[in-house]
Amino acid sequence: MKKSRFFGTLFIFMLMVALIVPSNTLKAADNYVLQIQTAVPSASIYFQLIERMAKRIDAMSQGRLKVETLPAGAVVGVFEILDGVDKGVVNGGQAWTHYWSGKHPAGLLFSAPTAGLGVGLDQLSVVSWIYDGGGEALYQEYFTKILGYRIKGFMCMPMGPDPFGWFKKPFTSLADLKQVKFRTPPGIPAESFKLIGMPTVSMPGGEIVPAAQRGVIDAAEWIGPADDRALGLSSVWKNYYLQGLHQAADVGDIYINLDWWNKLPADLQAIFQTAIMSCIADTYNWNVSQNGAALKELVEKQGVKVLDTPDDYYPAYMQAAQEVLDKYAAKDPFFKKVLTSMQEFAKVTVPYQARANGVFYKMGQTALDKGVVGYGK
Repeated sequence: MKKSRFFGTLFIFMLMVALIVPSNTLKAADNYVLQIQTAVPSASIYFQLIERMAKRIDAMSQGRLKVETLPAGAVVGVFEILDGVDKGVVNGGQAWTHYWSGKHPAGLLFSAPTAGLGVGLDQLSVVSWIYDGGGEALYQEYFTKILGYRIKGFMCMPMGPDPFGWFKKPFTSLADLKQVKFRTPPGIPAESFKLIGMPTVSMPGGEIVPAAQRGVIDAAEWIGPADDRALGLSSVWKNYYLQGLHQAADVGDIYINLDWWNKLPADLQAIFQTAIMSCIADTYNWNVSQNGAALKELVEKQGVKVLDTPDDYYPAYMQAAQEVLDKYAAKDPFFKKVLTSMQEFAKVTVPYQARANGVFYKMGQTALDKGVVGYGK
């Protein structure tokens, strides 16, 4: 009799706990694994940044949400990442929206707005437009309505500005560039280069060094000092121009299968979104520290010369980019909608950003001219 009374009391207690504890807490024991296949090799700092983000997610979720980072080609090809995430072959991916410009050209506007759209929009302002200027809704519309994918996107890796690139010979004017066979990203950047008279070639990053060794190209751009060093570009060229416009803003993103995302508990969604914002800060930090250290090594140990891009390049390329962008806007309503939104945001932010950021350039250049900083100091 006592035993049955004990079990009856225990049953009532467990029933009360089940009624009191929220259902989402009862699901807290569920574990989720997000596999993010990147568009870069494991040596890339982009890959490492996602690994760092994965550790923060693991800690914040107490192991309930695990992120596995996979290098380029691990499951699907680089240019198959979006389709792979949409179909659930992998439930996550990383690349840049300009990779999908062949599907719809507006992809470039989100991740690599060429030459600041010709209106001076800098990288920090592009991120601000995404999260505080109406860009995020347009960005999501790009995936679900324009491309028709079941994908949730997150802009989170502002790694630019990308250097102009590596050159076989130094150049002093825009006229010199018209003789250079240049590897550049396809699409709007390449079209803009062609308008200023530069012959361009597009190829994957892994083909750049072999093409240079065969004399197929005279120059190339890739990502930045750290990734350029890892790719071995300094082994074939020594003239490095940091100031370029084709990807003056370069923001990477992460994709998640939308059905998988919608099934993720609300608290884990919030943790992931918080980790995305931390990844933005982490990327800005690493962009400075890792690229700064890489450039120092390239100059001091590999004989690389860092040169300034001639002044006549800037207005010519900005004008060319504007002409190409206007051409696409005239053809496609969505492209025009995104471009107009960004241009309107630029009217507000560029007058402030250009003048405020100018102080850092002048401050740094003054220190360089005085010799108080620089390699060997």
